[in-house]
Amino acid sequence: MKKVLLSLLIVSLLAGMSLAMDLTGKTGIGLRGDSLSVRKFFNNSFAVDLSVDFSSSTQIGTSESNGFNGSIGGFYVKEVFTNTLFESGVTLQGWQGKAAGADLTGFSVNPFVGAECFINDHFAVDGKVFIGVYSNEFIDGVQDTTFDFFRGNLGAHIYF
Repeated sequence: MKKVLLSLLIVSLLAGMSLAMDLTGKTGIGLRGDSLSVRKFFNNSFAVDLSVDFSSSTQIGTSESNGFNGSIGGFYVKEVFTNTLFESGVTLQGWQGKAAGADLTGFSVNPFVGAECFINDHFAVDGKVFIGVYSNEFIDGVQDTTFDFFRGNLGAHIYF
């Protein structure tokens, strides 16, 4: 009985790992956190993601804050269950702006793992966990380098 259950489990996993979806050429537009995101699948194993974000605010008694944030990411894709993808890759992010009167620029390197679940052929939700985030930022010419573990974000895309 144990051999039969183990065989069924292995066959189920292998069947779930076979690619039921054809991702080649799919393009999606959506949101990732606060950013507008465009995602393109080149084949059933590789995709890129471009994100842009602009923010501006003025508070009484303080100076204006504004900023531009852009990123590009490439990632490997594997369908692990029906309509559910495992993703692993890296995102390169850069930003420039002004915060509380201080000029700032910076970049970060963000390796990640994540999953994307297709609700239907045209809509998917996903989440990423950034394993380690290396950031290098200049605030009014003073360099600040950090290394963080386990950040995350959520996203949703409409595909066509």
